[in-house]
Amino acid sequence: MPYLKITGTFFLLLFSYLVYGQKPNTTVSLREALLLAEKNYPLLKSKRYETEAAKREVALSRNTIIPSLDLSYQANLATYNNITGMLNPSGIFPISGPPSTDNKYQPVFGSAAGFSMNWQAITFGQRDAQIAYATAGVNQKEADQKMELFSHLINVTNTYLDVTLAKQLIAVSQKNIKRVEFTLIQSRTLTNKGLRPGVDTALFQSELSKSRIDLLNATERLETQKILLSQFLAINEDVDTEDSVFFEKFPRALPAASSDFSSHPYSSYPKSILEYSLAKERLIKRSYLPKINIWSTAYARGSGIKYDGTVNASDGLGFSRFNYGLGFQIVYPLLKFSDKNLQIQQQGLMTQSIQQKLEENLLILDKKNKISQLTYDNALLIATETSTQLQSAQYAYKAMQIRYNTGLVNFSDLIQTQYNLLKAETDSQQSYWYIWKALLNKAVSQGDINIFLNELK
Repeated sequence: MPYLKITGTFFLLLFSYLVYGQKPNTTVSLREALLLAEKNYPLLKSKRYETEAAKREVALSRNTIIPSLDLSYQANLATYNNITGMLNPSGIFPISGPPSTDNKYQPVFGSAAGFSMNWQAITFGQRDAQIAYATAGVNQKEADQKMELFSHLINVTNTYLDVTLAKQLIAVSQKNIKRVEFTLIQSRTLTNKGLRPGVDTALFQSELSKSRIDLLNATERLETQKILLSQFLAINEDVDTEDSVFFEKFPRALPAASSDFSSHPYSSYPKSILEYSLAKERLIKRSYLPKINIWSTAYARGSGIKYDGTVNASDGLGFSRFNYGLGFQIVYPLLKFSDKNLQIQQQGLMTQSIQQKLEENLLILDKKNKISQLTYDNALLIATETSTQLQSAQYAYKAMQIRYNTGLVNFSDLIQTQYNLLKAETDSQQSYWYIWKALLNKAVSQGDINIFLNELK
């Protein structure tokens, strides 16, 4: 039997070394963990890039007020044949030279160069609507970024609390193992004196094995939570927690929860989507107004064919005629009223749908706020009861140990009292954890994680 005890203890020490000794832990406080998560987590970085990209879209919309100015030059070798008339050179190689009386396939050079300016000077508010639409897109991305950041910080805090609880439960399991080992020694002594049956020693040995299995399971849960925490922090090292205040005190009495959710990240994002939809409606309405474009051009032409039909092919590489032009153009979509009305109706229905989703979101936040307050109040009551439960269980266990040693109770009575003490110790630790979890839920319902963090001071 002594050999079995030494072997079991050695096994636990070896397991602890394998679990804890392979990698160094990065010990962080909760505030440090939140800063690491905000800095490192890939999804949060992605949201920041999306916001910056949306800001560039605003700059592009403003840049439409700048006229376009294109410079072009071309040279070609083509047949003599030509006809007169105007031709838009875009995408086509124009033929240089005067018209010919019949088909002549003698190749000659031609060239052309020019400046072309196009300025959409007056848009009747369409440009402003486009800028407003792009700005609403930035607001949406920023709201999405804040909502994702808030959700992630809540996940980090939630997992951090889970790690701290797992550590406390390991300590509870270790304390329980020491109690079982002590009662096992007592049982052997009483058995050797003939005061207790030998079966009690075997039963205590079985309880010791169960306690060690509980410790191994608790260690596995702790390591799992640490891995999840390191995932949320986007670091490779194992993470250990530093704050112990969660199991030393309860949060202070908090003021009544506010029912104003205007700045809540979970309502700001739907509101930004609503504003984005309204901006798109305005853009659709403005897109069917007239557009005034101002254009100008200056260009030169060269041809290897003289006005009288004389051919000197190389002359086509130089310029012989120079021209300019200036004008404006009004474009109005006369027959697009039906399309405009349908698009406005479609977008209006989308806006109404988003409005109803926002109303649902506010309703959910209001109910969650009330539930979080109820949960927090109940957690305080539970913590008070678990404190009484723990004191009673400790007293009962000590009394039952004395009664067992004097032969007044049997193994079942003692082990049941030990179970009660283990449960009381576990419930005591969980009651602290439950209160802090309830406080975190209050912070979520209010949209302000500082409600939670301020209690750590």
